[in-house]
Amino acid sequence: MRLLIVGILRGDLITAAKIARERGASVAQVDGVEAARSHLRQGKGADLLMVDVQIDIRALCEGLAAEHMTAPIVACGGSNDKRAAVMAIDAGAKEYIPLPPDPELIAAVLEAVSRPETSIIFRDERMARVVQLAKQIAGSAASVLITGESGTGKEVMARFLHEKSERASQAYVS
Repeated sequence: MRLLIVGILRGDLITAAKIARERGASVAQVDGVEAARSHLRQGKGADLLMVDVQIDIRALCEGLAAEHMTAPIVACGGSNDKRAAVMAIDAGAKEYIPLPPDPELIAAVLEAVSRPETSIIFRDERMARVVQLAKQIAGSAASVLITGESGTGKEVMARFLHEKSERASQAYVS
């Protein structure tokens, strides 16, 4: 697992990097959008970009897309700033991690990204029932409407359903 941290390493991002290293990730750090693109252009690669919400995530996503480079982006920001989380996800981040980082949350994100297939990681019994229902639904040809607030994992659930369905060999369209 190669993690690229985009942003100035302050206390919380240093902690996140340390947690990632302890979980077996190789970690590199750059200061901004152009440095991140340059890092990836040089072939150093990254399996995951952890980006400070102070960075222009939309510009980063557009720049990567323009150069046909892909890597999931996880935004990181102070505490549970819902507005920052929504803005980051609207800009193209796949997830938002509040800082200071929770070691279990960092581990779960690294594990989910390092798996070859989409995984749903959960501990809550209610979520276990949702996943079980999704597995049952995936076997049918029924259309499914997934609702929820921004950042709650609707696309993760949609990918999970697609992978478990008879259409898994076909392209998934977000």
